[in-house]
Amino acid sequence: MSDISRAIKPNVLYGNMTFLKRINEQKYLLILVIPAVIWMLVFCYWPIYGVTIAFKEYNVAKGVMGSPWIGFKYFNELFSDPLFYNSLKNTMIISFLKLISGFPIPVIFAILLNELTYVNMYKRVVQTISYLPHFLSWVFVVGFMANFLSNSGLINTMIITLGISDNPIAFLAEPKWFVLVVVLSDVWKSFGFNSIIFLAAITTIELKLYESATIDGASRFQKIWYVTLPSIKPTIVVLFILAVSNLINQNFDQLYLLQNPLVSDSSRILEIYTYEIGLKKARFSYATAIGIFKSITAFILLISANTLSRKLTDESVY
Repeated sequence: MSDISRAIKPNVLYGNMTFLKRINEQKYLLILVIPAVIWMLVFCYWPIYGVTIAFKEYNVAKGVMGSPWIGFKYFNELFSDPLFYNSLKNTMIISFLKLISGFPIPVIFAILLNELTYVNMYKRVVQTISYLPHFLSWVFVVGFMANFLSNSGLINTMIITLGISDNPIAFLAEPKWFVLVVVLSDVWKSFGFNSIIFLAAITTIELKLYESATIDGASRFQKIWYVTLPSIKPTIVVLFILAVSNLINQNFDQLYLLQNPLVSDSSRILEIYTYEIGLKKARFSYATAIGIFKSITAFILLISANTLSRKLTDESVY
């Protein structure tokens, strides 16, 4: 046996012994994890094989295994479909507007709540009120908005009364107003709940940092800028990266309930297009091709945002 073999073999054996020893020490915890692992394998990983129908002429009677392969036929059709590009454009526009308007608001709101140090009761009331919309169904919210924004609703009544416009504004029938309503309603519904993570990050900041800043004569704004924001920067960056990777996805419930024939060109996002193609027209292979495109795009966005963040801020998801 060579000297190299003699040097390697004990290390390998020691590594194996250490691994087995750790398994033996944690055997009861591993047993508890087994049901969750089985559940993930059955319901999360095994169904992934179903994406192969994007490359097949899927027939329900023949099943996934029996359907014939057709290659990239549906991808070629996808990239030549004007409705697909319209849906992709609408998805990215709405997602980008939600990102630039909706992401900073929870951060600002969390910082403002944190500054309410001597009015705890008021702080709790504000938090409760801001969290409440998150737990409301979009069905309820859309019904409320339809009455609120109708021609005889409160908003149009105020607009006409104040002389801003002589005629009511069709908020849900004109594309430019429709997109604005979609973005603002989503921000209103989610900003309070999304601020919880940033509030939790702020509570981990050591008080001595604020005390040192006070001794140095820093104002409250300077404490926010030089202490609070740098301390929660890793949280902000990670959540921003995840938000960028989710740009290709949109809120199906919200857009599906708000859409109408007058704004179909502006409200048709990829989820709605997939629903119309896959379920209404039963073109399962074509709908699966759209799903694969979305997954690949989301992966590319995640890698790009993570790489750029690592270079600019030294913070990243991995």
